[in-house]
Amino acid sequence: MLLLACQQPPRGKEYLKSHPEELAEVLKSCADGTHPDPQECSNAQSVRTLDLKLRSLSPRPGKSDVR
Repeated sequence: MLLLACQQPPRGKEYLKSHPEELAEVLKSCADGTHPDPQECSNAQSVRTLDLKLRSLSPRPGKSDVR
């Protein structure tokens, strides 16, 4: 019971988005099954998915849509 009282709440999506080093650590530990908090894994995966989608929509430097 005491361990549960000391456990930190899961880091939220906004926090993870603004702390990329911690995001990478959480994603790594979630992938290898060592992360203790499934909610934090879900938050980290959501941030990663959104980032990948936004990158895919952004124009690439040096590329032009002029036809």
